[in-house]
Amino acid sequence: MLKSFASFFYCCLALAMVAAVWHGCRPDENDYLSGAEVQLRFSADTIFFDTLFTEIPSITKRLRVYNNRDRPLIIDQITLADPNTPYRITVNGRQGTSFSEVRILAHDSILILLEALLPARDSLAPFVAEDRLLFNPKYSSQEVIILSWGQDANYLKDTVLACNTTWSAGKPYVLFGSVLVDSLCTLTLEAGTQVYAHNNATLYIGGSLQVNGTADKRVLFTNDRLDEPFASAPGQWNGLVFLPGSDNNTIQFADIRNAVNGIWLGTPDNDTLPDLVLSNSHLENMLQSAVLAFTSDLDMTNCLLANTGQFVFAGLAGGHYRLTHNTLTNYALGLTKTQPVLAATDRLELNDGSLLEEALTLRLTNNIVWGLADEELVILNETTFPLLLQARNNLLRTTDDRFAGSSNILNTDPMFIDPYLFNYRPDSLSPAIDAGLPVGITTDLEGKPRNAQPDIGAYEYTSQ
Repeated sequence: MLKSFASFFYCCLALAMVAAVWHGCRPDENDYLSGAEVQLRFSADTIFFDTLFTEIPSITKRLRVYNNRDRPLIIDQITLADPNTPYRITVNGRQGTSFSEVRILAHDSILILLEALLPARDSLAPFVAEDRLLFNPKYSSQEVIILSWGQDANYLKDTVLACNTTWSAGKPYVLFGSVLVDSLCTLTLEAGTQVYAHNNATLYIGGSLQVNGTADKRVLFTNDRLDEPFASAPGQWNGLVFLPGSDNNTIQFADIRNAVNGIWLGTPDNDTLPDLVLSNSHLENMLQSAVLAFTSDLDMTNCLLANTGQFVFAGLAGGHYRLTHNTLTNYALGLTKTQPVLAATDRLELNDGSLLEEALTLRLTNNIVWGLADEELVILNETTFPLLLQARNNLLRTTDDRFAGSSNILNTDPMFIDPYLFNYRPDSLSPAIDAGLPVGITTDLEGKPRNAQPDIGAYEYTSQ
């Protein structure tokens, strides 16, 4: 009994001593700096949100506030200057627009989280949303600027578009979920139209898609997160998916970026007419493939396909593909490359073990097919269907002897200006210069004129 009492007594004594020490370590109220004595240091003098679409919550930005003094301090007030501010801040786990008596210990800091939700303004042009985060406004009034670009948009979520819809330049279009162009209907995009897709959004085309960009007013398809690292991250949306029965599709002068697959073309039919004519377009930075086609018919001219995690271009289970003056290349920047740049097969085994088989036609003229592997071009004829393979005046990285001759250049570096900065134009010493076959394509990817002896690839070399 005495031992139990002694143990209890010593435990109480130890707890009392800890409490006394803790109380002694806590700063007395009189030790706190306050009012005009408070001088803070900030991790940034401006918090900038990149372009934000109205009515969509922003990402969270962070601001660190430091007390470099030897004494603790009290910030009498932290507040946003604009009473109608579109911004919200979070301090010590509480969200609002104004906070009082915020304490920071000596040589310590606090973290402030900032978010934005911009209201719609019914404006075609981008606008600036600015506010100031004030610290001790009655005294030293230190401040941090908060700034963002706002943009009104047309929002589409899980919808079937009205037949024969036209999208125009001005307000961008933001897609959520699944947006469908129904069979026998056409979606037309005029020059300069911008389409932004939310995470996992898909544009399905059961009818026809007409993308009518121009050299100076390109049409854009990309993700809706415009802040880094999301602005350049692949796989944020599912791309353009062309369904069986879709035909009469044209895409010209378009930029398609940051999708899982830029174009997924699954349009088998009984003719060889192109289901999609793709020209003068950039398809870059895809988690899987830039163009993934199944038993389909495609004409592609003056296009750059680059930087993917799997194929750059694949025509699987047969189909008819004509590629002219394109640059297909993969340095897999920020990605893990698992497949050759270009693959075409007449057989495809599905997950259930069944096979898709169809005749394969592949015509390659004046293309660059290049990557880091020894073999970047794989053509497989695994069925009894005849393979029609034609390749002239291409620059190819391949060990396949079928491509020797016909003025093809094999395994010679195309000498891009800087592929690691995504510049795939030919350098002045590129072997692609003047090595193409004149086929009547008079301009390049950017709409610049080609000379009488054209260059191989999507770009015509210029000295400027």
